[in-house]
Parts: sequence; structure tokens; C-alpha cells
Amino acid sequence: MKKIILIACAAMPMLACSASNQTGANDPLRVLYVTGGGYHNYEAQRDLITGELSERLDIEWTVDIEAGDSNDHKLTLHQDPDWHEDYDAVIYNMCFASVTDVEYVENLTRAHYESGTAALVLHCAMHTYRDAETEEWDRLVGLETYHHERRQRQFEIEAVNREHPVMAGFPDGTWVSPTDELYIIIKAYENMVPLARAYGPETDKSHTVMWANTYGKARVIGTTAGHNNAVMEEPAYLNFLTNGLIWATE
Repeated sequence: MKKIILIACAAMPMLACSASNQTGANDPLRVLYVTGGGYHNYEAQRDLITGELSERLDIEWTVDIEAGDSNDHKLTLHQDPDWHEDYDAVIYNMCFASVTDVEYVENLTRAHYESGTAALVLHCAMHTYRDAETEEWDRLVGLETYHHERRQRQFEIEAVNREHPVMAGFPDGTWVSPTDELYIIIKAYENMVPLARAYGPETDKSHTVMWANTYGKARVIGTTAGHNNAVMEEPAYLNFLTNGLIWATE
């Protein structure tokens, strides 16, 4: 597997992170990382995820943090119908819960559906566009969730489909996550395949926390875990994202 060195990224609204290919073999994966919206330490998470995944895969990053702390900002990039053409995959780690423009949301999702551009959706990406009068973002994600349990706590995350390639290397038994939020799953769509779940004492139910989905031509990997940085630093989490990016872009 190739390895790249990620050159330091300044905190700019839209930037490309140049990379040095140490082997010169195949072209790197072109990954767009979309982030912002407040409520989380998105700048630190950007550096953590891009840095750690670059230790595992050959990636050319583009980071869009244009929204800053605004959760009702419509990204300039996504208003171009051909925005997806430069990317193999998009990692969505953002919280744009107050964006309700249906045309904007459906143009964004249509790009994935028709082109097959892969997506990884993390934590508050599932609550993004939640008040828009369209189901297309939820269909892209693979499920619907509107709230999380009130109290943050550690959760025992149990694999429910160890045969799926994305779950290779997942801890035996259960993975006890650092303190996190558990999202309450309202609805699962037909193409969503649960991969791991956790029990929520407030709802007295188990909720899917890791899954795979197909949306038109696109493969999608999702996880509701990741409110706090300590969760994203865990090897089990980073391994899931790495496997997910490989699977989604095959």
C-alpha cells in the first residue's frame, strides 16, 4: 500500500492539501473533506482524520471549511452541478442542521446517485439537512435520525456483520468507545446494511452506529460515533474509516 506525506494545511475556507507520493505507483485517491457548522472541534478533527488516514492510504485531500461555525451555510462548491468531477470520495463531517433548501440538497445528492462518487458520513452529518422537505439526504446516508440520547457516556459497540470487509480487524467482543453521543435511529432505508450497534439506556433500544449503504451508483459508509475527538483517535474508529474508504471506492 502506498503512503503519502500530508503537507500542513492552513485554516482556510477551501484548500488543497498537497501530498508527496513515496512510491510513484498509482494515482492517489482524490478525497474532498467537508466540515464546519459548530458544536464540535472541527478544525482539530480535520487535522486528525486527514493526518491519520494519510498514514494508511495514498490520498490527495481537498478540505472545504468555508462554513466555519455556521450551521445554515450553503457551500459554494455544492452549488456547481459538476462539483463531484474532481473527487473519488467525499468525507462529510459537518453539522449544517439549519440548511433547508430542497433544490440545493437534492442537487448535492443527485451528484452521488448518478456519478457513483463515494461518501463517508460521520456523526452530525446525519443531522445535517434534517429539516429540509426531502428524504434524499437520508437516503444517501442510509437512515434517518433527528436526536441523540441526552447524556454522553461510554458505549459498548458490538459488530453485527463481521463478514463485511469494512469490519475487518474490528475488536473481538465489543469496542468500548470513549465518551460519546448515541444517535436515536428513526428509520433505516432498504439498502442500508447494519455493521455495528450500541445499546442506549435512555431509549432502552439498540441503535445502529456503523453501516454500509448504496445510493444509486454510490457506495456510502456511515457512523454516528465521533462527537468527541477521543473517539476519532481510537484505532477501531480509524480502521473502520480506512476500510470504509477502500470499500466505497472499489
